Amino acid sequence: MDRRKYIRFDVPLNVMFKTDGNGAGYFEGVTRNFSRDGCCIESKNINVKLYETMQLQVKHPTRDMFVSLSGDIVWKQEIKDRCLAGIRLLMMDKEAKSEILDFAYDMWLEKNLK
Repeated sequence: MDRRKYIRFDVPLNVMFKTDGNGAGYFEGVTRNFSRDGCCIESKNINVKLYETMQLQVKHPTRDMFVSLSGDIVWKQEIKDRCLAGIRLLMMDKEAKSEILDFAYDMWLEKNLK
């Protein structure tokens, strides 16, 4: 049974991230999908623990800027040399979230209404 409340939109956005306990700096990855309450990120460098809080910098899809957000790691899956992590959003600017979701929805419409 899928426990998600909101639709996830496939939207690849560059992301930099670190956990609160990691003083080593940011790692790089990409979002696989995004919703109102979470996202999935993919990276070669995810050495994280479940329920750890993560700080992320997501590349805004239509502006030359990064958006700060934080979230808890709710699942993690290793696939060959890559790792996926599900992030439940704790904090994100509402306007930036709306703009990213609008962009993702437009991509979804373009893909599904052909």
